[in-house]
Amino acid sequence: MRTKHLILILIGVIFATIVFIAVGPAGEPNDSFKNIVVQTHQQLKEFQENLRVGLERKKLEIDAKYLVLLGFTASKDGSPQQQQKELQQNHQQLPQTDLPAPATKAELELSDLRRQHAQEAGANAQQTDDQEREKEMGQHRRITTPYNGTKSNFTIVTYVQEGQAPSAILLAQNIAVKLPGEHLLIYDLGVSEEQLKALNAYCNISRCAVITYDLSEFPSFVADQRTHAYRPIVIKDALLRARSVLFVENYMRMRGGYHELQELQSRGMVAGVLGWNTATAVSSLTHPKMFDFFESDAEDFIFLRMVDLDVVFFVDNLFVTEKIMLPWLKCCLTQECIDPIGAQSNGCKFNKKPLYRYSGCHGYDASAFNIVLGLTWRWDYSKYSLPSDDAKNMFYKETLEQATRILESRRRNSSETSDHPFTED
Repeated sequence: MRTKHLILILIGVIFATIVFIAVGPAGEPNDSFKNIVVQTHQQLKEFQENLRVGLERKKLEIDAKYLVLLGFTASKDGSPQQQQKELQQNHQQLPQTDLPAPATKAELELSDLRRQHAQEAGANAQQTDDQEREKEMGQHRRITTPYNGTKSNFTIVTYVQEGQAPSAILLAQNIAVKLPGEHLLIYDLGVSEEQLKALNAYCNISRCAVITYDLSEFPSFVADQRTHAYRPIVIKDALLRARSVLFVENYMRMRGGYHELQELQSRGMVAGVLGWNTATAVSSLTHPKMFDFFESDAEDFIFLRMVDLDVVFFVDNLFVTEKIMLPWLKCCLTQECIDPIGAQSNGCKFNKKPLYRYSGCHGYDASAFNIVLGLTWRWDYSKYSLPSDDAKNMFYKETLEQATRILESRRRNSSETSDHPFTED
């Protein structure tokens, strides 16, 4: 807003100067006025240059070590021919008429990171030894290096933080009832030893696993629960472990079963990403300064429906890695992008007219996610999302208070079927 006012003032000064020269006394020297005009033009050019430099500084550039930790490396072959072959194979999975152009810059970055990844092999070996010693001492091993083992075909993924164990436990039970043949990964992002033991007690089957993930390797702001900058980190690590993942918040529950899941997977495999959109515009829940980092304008997103991150399906392919995950993570690992000055998560004013105006509430990682999706699919949200109020939506929310009450009731052996909807048809 201040920028627009300054431009208008400069234009007004230029216009007034020209008029004054035109109507001034004939024959009087006007060299001083000419100098004013020249200086004003020079100041305007300097101002425009400062604006250009300011925008250039808002490029998403992060430390390469974070990309290595997140598994952004080239193929094991490493040759350009193999990388190009993989890129073409993954592009064939999507409709060619809808597929955006390949991210050339991302490809170059990933190629450079391959060499750095090889250099860290020795350090990783030492780290593995340290982790084994910790395991022998009875300490829970914390994950700090990218997974490179055998991938599963499909995995359901969630995370848990301190105080959220009841929700995660009931989600594990919900999945065991509705989808007993599917794997569930629960990322521990800092729960107490007591809650971790309780969680492991309920997640003690071969198809359920708790992964204690170490966020301390990333910038400190990543662990902020307000920004949720850790969500894309969890999703990216899970995509190293499975060919496709269904990310769900631990407070979500399933009312459907395999039939609904198969429909979701079939639709999600086409786009690579599939979520549920809301009636709220992306521009309404995104701080204007975030758009600068993506070299975009808020006005382009006034009709783009916001996709929430309660439940999202992801496919592990180069298209998703380069076009979705890489720019999303770059923003979430850049504090000025994920958390612009003045951003807040409460005090929303949705009664502003028009409704797509910024509400005063910022969506942080969800806002960055939606900007990336909008730019990738040219603002056509039907390509990567379904309406959240659709009858086929197989998920619903259960608050932490409800989960705690239900869990305590079960522990007292006094629970009833009506206490928990997921056991009902």
